[in-house]
Amino acid sequence: MPMVPPTSTTPEYALVVFDAQGREVAESDGSALSETIAARIASSGVADVVLMCHGWLDTFGDARNTYAGWLETAQPLGWPGVRPPLIVGVHWPSAPLAAGEPPDVPAVLQLHLDDGTLTTALRDAGVDVLDFLSFWTMRSRAITLGSTDAGLARLLTRICAARPGVRVHLVGHSLGCVALSGALVTAGAGSGPHAASFFLMQAAESSWAFSARAPFFTGGAGRYHAVVDDGLVDGALVATRSSHDRALTVLYKLGMEFVLQREYAASAPGRPDRAAAIGGEGLGFDPPVASAHALPPLAPGATSFALAAGSQYTIDASALIADHNDVDHVELARLFRAMVATRLH
Repeated sequence: MPMVPPTSTTPEYALVVFDAQGREVAESDGSALSETIAARIASSGVADVVLMCHGWLDTFGDARNTYAGWLETAQPLGWPGVRPPLIVGVHWPSAPLAAGEPPDVPAVLQLHLDDGTLTTALRDAGVDVLDFLSFWTMRSRAITLGSTDAGLARLLTRICAARPGVRVHLVGHSLGCVALSGALVTAGAGSGPHAASFFLMQAAESSWAFSARAPFFTGGAGRYHAVVDDGLVDGALVATRSSHDRALTVLYKLGMEFVLQREYAASAPGRPDRAAAIGGEGLGFDPPVASAHALPPLAPGATSFALAAGSQYTIDASALIADHNDVDHVELARLFRAMVATRLH
């Protein structure tokens, strides 16, 4: 499906499909949609591209519904630039149970399933074992999607190479944030492309993913520390968090506790836990970085946001986001619009 046609409430957008190995799926005529997108950017003089990536448990139909909802919410707000952007959505197979795929989890988690300790912990926390297993399977898949040469990084590279100065705005949800983070680091290595802005909605990745040092790894850095260390986002990077997101505050955190089998110092006040997810407790930096800030909590009806290019922000959206998938709100669309504006003015 090269392009999803416009409707009365949504614009046209491209939908690039990837397989379970993180490789772009060819169109019915054998072409690569990423090349078609690049050609359109080069020929039309597009100045901005919005690249969206859905998260965990989205089938192809779910992905289309997700993007339709986001675009319909954002459409009435208009675009802050002179001309509208080219919009690109990504679909990757993130619902293994729907496809009948067997779970594939890290060996350390399988060990604790076998000895019963993890199963007991999941039961005590009210977490379904199959949901837990599918999450960890898809976490590995999202990492692969972002890092493989034939995956999301190649799409990002082709978009940026199509026209010098094109601005790419990344919008991810859940594990889609993991995939986009990986793509940005992989494509941006050396003198590669940057993102104009990066919106992480309930990111299912470690709070320390962008940190120069992860507090639970001796001498180690967060998986995507280059995003901040190498300045790969020219505008604003904003991450939402919600205390109501049980997929991250319970399921993710519980899994990380069983993966990180070590003793650690207690977290300092106001600092994310060692096993926290960005969407649960926000961004963490060790050592702290001067460009990282906490925005005021996102209130219903919020219309204005104080953002600066080159800065990273956590915003508590608990007043709006009631669960992991509850990210279709006009206030979030306004926040994204404000992020875009930091690179247009």
